[in-house]
Amino acid sequence: MSGSEKILLITTEFPPGPGGIGNHAFNLAKYLNLNDFKIKVLTVSDFTDRESEKDFDAKQKFEIVRFKRFKNRIKTYRERLITIRESVKKESYSHIIFSGRFALYSSLFLGNYHSKTKFIAIAHGGDVNADNPIEKNYVNKALLKMDLIIPVSNFSKGKVSKAIDPKKILVIPNGFDFPEIEKIKVTEKQFNNGHLNLVSVGTIWPRKGHHNVLKAFPKILQKYPEAKYNIVGRLADTSKVKNFFEDEKLRDHLIVHGQIPSENMHKILDDSQIFILLSEIQPDGDFEGFGIAVIEGNYFGLPAIGSKDSGLEDAISNGVSGMLVDPHDPAEISDAIQKIKDNYFEFSKGARQWAMEHHWSKIIHRYIKAIKNLK
Repeated sequence: MSGSEKILLITTEFPPGPGGIGNHAFNLAKYLNLNDFKIKVLTVSDFTDRESEKDFDAKQKFEIVRFKRFKNRIKTYRERLITIRESVKKESYSHIIFSGRFALYSSLFLGNYHSKTKFIAIAHGGDVNADNPIEKNYVNKALLKMDLIIPVSNFSKGKVSKAIDPKKILVIPNGFDFPEIEKIKVTEKQFNNGHLNLVSVGTIWPRKGHHNVLKAFPKILQKYPEAKYNIVGRLADTSKVKNFFEDEKLRDHLIVHGQIPSENMHKILDDSQIFILLSEIQPDGDFEGFGIAVIEGNYFGLPAIGSKDSGLEDAISNGVSGMLVDPHDPAEISDAIQKIKDNYFEFSKGARQWAMEHHWSKIIHRYIKAIKNLK
């Protein structure tokens, strides 16, 4: 039993909307609840509709309050802060967890409650690495207020301000879970000569590095002329991939699925051989904090290829669950595919084992220990 712990989770994303921060927040709330913690979620809702939200919220065993969005941006943020302050004033929380940049900002308006409530920040990616000096200053002020900062990878930890006491930082990797996971069928993976199905799952956005995969594709096609690249995710910013999508030489090799239901995504993962995510740091400081989609792909037995010098270094066990590469080196990317192909059974087995080490039923115990150790 959790005892007297009552937790408020403030997050900038939450299902049924897409996003890695939302995926993390939901599973954190779900598994804390399953371990007898009382938890309430205050969240932003984007890229979804009200009916989907109602249906999703009705199935949960913890309270979810979704902020309203107004035409006036100032009113939107003012009302969010009012909702947060009223919730904190009305109820007595032992801990408040802040996930995402707006959530971090909101902590600056809760100073009066900090004396009796422990503040915990989740450090994902660009949320703690703002390029804008003003935003960076506010982020750092918020982090300095925290009793504990939990980066989702060692790479994310490296982006936290050096002014923070290292004793207040604890890395806990992201975890994965699927609804009704026991019903998901996973077939044994095979890698036949000449045939290669690559897959990326994630919003099409410069940070995700789909363009790096596409730049490497001519090199990949030299060895695998029938190769296909499945791209699953919301089309948010196609500026770096548009020319590739329109290239007649690549057109027959690309399958752009867009945002699709989970069961459809699972079928694509099960039909693929390698998961690939070649993320890169953006000029505004945004970066891949972990890459939970990699672990989800691993669950289906897919070895992963991901970028060095990113949070993917924690998401991929190099040489075991996949390979880490320079995302801008087509030859290195092609060689990684070959190495995985030559030892496919072992890589696929390693990917499955690595995924199960990151299931939320295991990851949550690190959070519980961290929460209980906060005095």
